[in-house]
Amino acid sequence: MPGSSLIRLGSVLVVMLVFGYACYGLALAKLKRAGLENSSAKAKAAAQARHCSLIAAFLYMVAMVSVAGLFM
Repeated sequence: MPGSSLIRLGSVLVVMLVFGYACYGLALAKLKRAGLENSSAKAKAAAQARHCSLIAAFLYMVAMVSVAGLFM
């Protein structure tokens, strides 16, 4: 059973990384286009990326619990 927990942890980390990097890239491009300087744009994009990845991880975990509930 510890293997199952490690797989779940790994999948949540992958979801967080994918959504975090995607959100960072999009937010950075949007902020640079809006005319912010590079350092402040990177800081704001990083904060947005953390927020986005946490929301994605939460929704992923809720979805997995819901799917698991269908089979019980």
